[in-house]
This record gives sequence, C-alpha cells and structure tokens, in this order.
Amino acid sequence: MGLESSLLIRDLVGLTASWRSLYSHSASAETSVVGTHVLSTLVAGGLALAHDRGTLRAGGWNPAIQEHHLAELHLVHRTVVIALAICMLSGVALFASDVKTYVVSVPFWIKMALIAMLFVNALVMTSTERDLRVDSGTGATAAWGRIRASSIVSAFLWLAIVFVSVVLSLSK
Repeated sequence: MGLESSLLIRDLVGLTASWRSLYSHSASAETSVVGTHVLSTLVAGGLALAHDRGTLRAGGWNPAIQEHHLAELHLVHRTVVIALAICMLSGVALFASDVKTYVVSVPFWIKMALIAMLFVNALVMTSTERDLRVDSGTGATAAWGRIRASSIVSAFLWLAIVFVSVVLSLSK
C-alpha cells in the first residue's frame, strides 16, 4: 500500500473515531444501523426480484398487460432507489464504524463492485423501459429481449450481493 493511501486510511480512521466509539459501545446504535441496512436491502432487493420475475414472464403477455407491467416497473423503481439510498447511507455508517477492517476486506470490495454493476444494469433497464413505453412496434421485440436480459442480470446481482453480504458479516 502506498504512502498516500495509508495516509488517507489514517485520516479516515481519525475522522470516524467518534462514530466508531459510539457504534462499538452502543447496542442500540449498532442494531439501528445494521437493521436499517438489512431492511432497506430486503425492500430494494425484494421488490426488484419480484418485478424481475414479472418482466421475465411479460414477453408472452398481450400488449395491454405488458404496458401495465412497464408502468408498474417504472413506479417500483422509485421505491427501489429510495431503499437503495437508505441502504447506502447505512452502509457508509457501517464502513465508518470500522474503516481499518473494511478497507482491506476482499468481500467488502466485491460487494461494492456488485453494487456498481447493479447501478449500471439499472441504467440499462430504465433506458430500455423508456424505449418500450415509446415504441411498441418493430423495435419492441429487441427491447423486450434487452429488458429480459437485464432482469436476469439484476436477479443474479441481488442474490450475489446478499450472499457476499453474509460472507462479509461472517468474516469481520
């Protein structure tokens, strides 16, 4: 590890010292942060997986039901984004509670990479949703294929994030 990164880690450890102390000496702080993190992951991931399943089934539905599904998908993404934002804030609090451990943790960085991939996939999915809402003609077949692929990737990423989160919690 280079001098600059070790100085950054030292500065982060110093900056988060008061939070680390509160977190490590308060069962209610730890329970609140971990509980918020797990519950927001459950809400975001649960809604996403349920709608991914619907999207995988939607290819065989009539156009009116497909339109309804796309509208529902659009609406649920708002809730998923809010739950993810809460999850990220609680994740920052968890990271700040033990910077020295997390900064060198392989499962932590795998989880961060999976989350980054989830965000990229969400951009693809929302772009494809827009395409489907605008064009129900010839381009729709390709767009349904893209959104189905994006749903498969989403489901895999959510399951992988949960698995790596368990590994992370057990490796601390």
